Amino acid sequence: MDSLTELEIDPAKSTLPVVPYPSEIQRFSAAELSYGEFFNCFMLTNTAVVVTSVSDDWECFRRWVHRDDDVDKVDVDYLKLQIANVTVPVADCGKQYFNAHEKVTMKFHDFLDLWADGVGRNNGKLYLKDWHLRNVMPEYRFYETPIFFGSDWLNEYLEDRKQDDYMFVYIGPRGTWTPFHADVFSSYSWSTNIYELLKENGVLYNEVSQTAGEAIFVPSGWYHQVENLEDAISVNHNWFNGCNIDNIWNSLWAAHEQVVKEIDDCRDMDNFHQHCQVMLKASYGMDIELFLDILIHVSKKRIIAINEGLSVIHFEIYKLGKKHNQFDLIKIQTVLSKMHNQNDLLKRLQLLTKVEYCMDEIKQALK
Repeated sequence: MDSLTELEIDPAKSTLPVVPYPSEIQRFSAAELSYGEFFNCFMLTNTAVVVTSVSDDWECFRRWVHRDDDVDKVDVDYLKLQIANVTVPVADCGKQYFNAHEKVTMKFHDFLDLWADGVGRNNGKLYLKDWHLRNVMPEYRFYETPIFFGSDWLNEYLEDRKQDDYMFVYIGPRGTWTPFHADVFSSYSWSTNIYELLKENGVLYNEVSQTAGEAIFVPSGWYHQVENLEDAISVNHNWFNGCNIDNIWNSLWAAHEQVVKEIDDCRDMDNFHQHCQVMLKASYGMDIELFLDILIHVSKKRIIAINEGLSVIHFEIYKLGKKHNQFDLIKIQTVLSKMHNQNDLLKRLQLLTKVEYCMDEIKQALK
């Protein structure tokens, strides 16, 4: 465990100016940006940024693409050797399904053959997206989460519980795209291009041309649309942590209020509020109980770290520092206080005792 990199926060060491709404989205090399600076200047302020050279040592960056020729080319044969012919999710960007694209499944090697033959480019714009490759092949370390995105409560909880994560691979030819959207739960998003050929390169206000090896940090709640200007492969995570947990709660509560409004004429039915939670989870992907469960799970690990000196480990390569653990608990305590204001609903859902117990545990740990 001595080889773990510590994620620690120290505002006194931050040298970058805080610019919440710059006229241009800034670019920084991974080598010139510390975790503390990214934490203070971008996550806390919910500000977009592009970080360059984050994937230089990744296996997928070095091996999935031939970079010796005049034109970079995906190594289809190598991918077939490394990755089994598993079933993958594919979107057809030529066919709309409600506000998204029609989705199908196919075998990965078949998709690669279509890519190599040019069929994916000319026949419907097939886009392999939202692929949980890291979950499918956990032993295949084809990338490592950049240090800047190492504090990740959402995937920490899901991995600890052996559930589906929010870590994805995208592979699509030129012209494939993702419709205008805000990310799930109003979470943060980071995305790193592994392979992309661009005829233009530059950053404009609200428009970013992202080249290979660059990671873009999309702030919580920001709407965005993605278009692959050339053939592209990318790795993406959705995540949240103490910096944006208020946004996650606000988004969840707004979704809950919308559900209540939509079925308000059924308020006299038995277990009305429980039915609202079922609808909330079906439409939003999370209900109040699951959100609370994540907060409790994260807080317990931070409390143990403080009381017993054990490390909280993320992605098998990072550990949280003491100040970071304390920060996380303070932010959880703040959100629990907001939840506690809805004590009547919490009573009906039989969650009030859990909220109050967790608040007390955090208070004791922070003494």
